[in-house]
Amino acid sequence: MKIPCPTCNTSYSISEKKIPPGKRGVAACRKCGSRIVISADLNEAHSDVQPEQASLANTVSSDRQPIQSVSSSGQDGSSMLVDYPELQSVNMQRFELGKIFAPNKKGGYKSRKNKTKVKVLMAVHEVLSKALQDGEKVTRIGKGTASYPFEVLFGNGYLTLMYNHYAIACTDRRLLFININPRMKHPTHYLFQMPYEHIKKAKKGFLLGGLVFYPFKGKRRTFTNMKRYFAKGIYEFVAAQRESAPSTIPSEELLENLCPACFVPLPKGLTRCPTCTASFKEPKKALLKSLVMPGWGDFYLGHRALGGLELVGSLFVWMIVVSLLLQGGPGSLIVPLFLLLMYNGFDAVIAYHMGKKGYMMA
Repeated sequence: MKIPCPTCNTSYSISEKKIPPGKRGVAACRKCGSRIVISADLNEAHSDVQPEQASLANTVSSDRQPIQSVSSSGQDGSSMLVDYPELQSVNMQRFELGKIFAPNKKGGYKSRKNKTKVKVLMAVHEVLSKALQDGEKVTRIGKGTASYPFEVLFGNGYLTLMYNHYAIACTDRRLLFININPRMKHPTHYLFQMPYEHIKKAKKGFLLGGLVFYPFKGKRRTFTNMKRYFAKGIYEFVAAQRESAPSTIPSEELLENLCPACFVPLPKGLTRCPTCTASFKEPKKALLKSLVMPGWGDFYLGHRALGGLELVGSLFVWMIVVSLLLQGGPGSLIVPLFLLLMYNGFDAVIAYHMGKKGYMMA
């Protein structure tokens, strides 16, 4: 299909197969910067930018740059937006899409890998745009599950993994970890960072794919259940960034936690952000609530599914306790109290542990 620019009449060739029926694709003229809307059904194209606006659009900074700046590898960026029109809402100044997405053998961008990357990026791009520093750009994107063996062994096993999914964004300065829901629809609670100069080394995981990041100071961060292309791309990028990072060991302690309101790095143990005064949920409150009523602390933390399951489990424990009390006999209080203490105590410890992972808005 030949698509002319209605502003300057420059002609472009685009395969009709790349434009889904009933939908419209958007491109930008490489010559004048005009925005071209392409429709496969109508077999027409028109520009939303008038000739006198085109020159102004090339000089004024905006959230959406001309498409030729989307791909730094020389690929046709218009094909990317035709294959994934949802990327039109992404801030082109903040995300180097040409480095995030790789073209397929046919020169287009339709692939299973890119589809997953688009899903992750669309879930967190708004939060990422706010968290990025001036001039900072995202060049890689991935997803993994943070590993907390303590939760799996002593908590509710697989159910706690629901709250440990993270989008991993590589910028030109640091790694950013954003907690997302299991279906990769939106961000949830915690945000972390790890500047490249603070990373001592990175290792590939063995089981189910994954990565391990070792800081010079502090605890390592382990991510499992990663797609192999996610793990490989992020690992190679971090290794390259580490080579160019300062070789001296940082003297200051790494501030991993980010404020979920203003995104400034914060030390641990705060109840309020000193910069924007936003209040955070407190792990001690989660512990006390779960100690009184299992599941209450998880509801407080926003973990409704986990809290509901623990509440149901508490009902079964109480049924056993009441049954033992009705049986009576010597020492009839010891076993029921022990069961309550064990169940409520374990739930309280797990709630406290999950509350200490990072900062959550109160």
